[in-house]
Amino acid sequence: MQITKIERAKKRTPAYHIYSDDTLLFTISEETLIHFRLSKGVELSERDLQTIYEYDQVQWCFLQAIRYLSRRGHFELELKQKLHHKGYAPEIIDQTIQQLRRKQLLDDEHLMVQFVHDGIHLRKYGPLLLAKKLMAKGVPSDQIRTYLQEAYPQDKQMQIADELSRKKQATLPDKLSPQQRRQKLSAFLQQRGFSWDVIRPILNNLSAE
Repeated sequence: MQITKIERAKKRTPAYHIYSDDTLLFTISEETLIHFRLSKGVELSERDLQTIYEYDQVQWCFLQAIRYLSRRGHFELELKQKLHHKGYAPEIIDQTIQQLRRKQLLDDEHLMVQFVHDGIHLRKYGPLLLAKKLMAKGVPSDQIRTYLQEAYPQDKQMQIADELSRKKQATLPDKLSPQQRRQKLSAFLQQRGFSWDVIRPILNNLSAE
């Protein structure tokens, strides 16, 4: 079939409608138009149409990914999930991810470092909660464990847990018994992601005081 008309799309710019006679073949990005050197009079086979369509889908998917990344950093898994929800096919998403990697626009390790830093210093998370959240974002568990051992030593955990427990204790009702206070503080610190090895000495210190 032959391209008989190329018309700029009004609502999805920069994009172009490609026609053969009065039939709309597809709407493609400007980058795809240039890449395949499409113009009026060019002959296209069914295989050409499929190749152009797949290439164009990757271009739109890539642009959508860039929009997400321009707002904030994304882990690879969460970016894949968002693109999937936009309706892109898995093979299109995979090609897009490869492009982003080549352009060094995806870096899970860098994001993990920033996520852990913010989790410790801003959100006051314990290592167990940090590990859980990072695994949910697709970071390998062995990578998480190795980095947390370096970035979040036990003395730092004790410092954060002690700070949290003192603030929490100040909000507990005076009518609570010492045992009830210990139970509430223990549950609170567990929810924040601290292990019993960290929680136990914190509770003992508070009881002694």
